[in-house]
Amino acid sequence: MNESELEAAHGEPIFECPECGSLTIRGRWAMDGARTLTDAAQKLRDYAHELEHMRSSGLELSAPVEDDYGIVRPGGAPPDGVLDADEDGV
Repeated sequence: MNESELEAAHGEPIFECPECGSLTIRGRWAMDGARTLTDAAQKLRDYAHELEHMRSSGLELSAPVEDDYGIVRPGGAPPDGVLDADEDGV
């Protein structure tokens, strides 16, 4: 993930990258604004529902979530012409 993606994703549990079409997911802000444990639990269920919807739409993590960042793409594959950091042969 490049610096602009990190900045854009800050504060949002799900952020779509307009250039590459991938989604960045984070758990960090999923409960923000909850005032009770019941509200916090509901926010987490709602977030889990969004993740399940992504999965049922054919999206998958492109790699394991690391440091609270997960990249979601169709089938988990990187978009055409884009190499993941682990796949660039370095």
